[in-house]
Amino acid sequence: MKYIEDKYFIAISDYIKNVIEEKNIDISDLAAAANVDRKQVYRLINKENVPKLSTLIRISLAAGIEPQILFSLKFDFEFYMKENNILKATPKKIKNPNL
Repeated sequence: MKYIEDKYFIAISDYIKNVIEEKNIDISDLAAAANVDRKQVYRLINKENVPKLSTLIRISLAAGIEPQILFSLKFDFEFYMKENNILKATPKKIKNPNL
């Protein structure tokens, strides 16, 4: 079984797993409430698969987590960008229409 090694995904997965445990939510009940297959929830919390954004939002909402919280976790994005060779895109240069 392959585990996802992306640190941000791991942080999101751990956060969701902690909420599920703290609230004592049954995985099958969570999956049913989110209208997703329970295997998707297991894969998420076991860090086996990065779900589609829509699936992540469904699981979050069913667990009582506002999805925007997942994107505001304390995380060093500058380091993440360097570690993963992510650059910031630059805007297109506008050609001078008067030439």
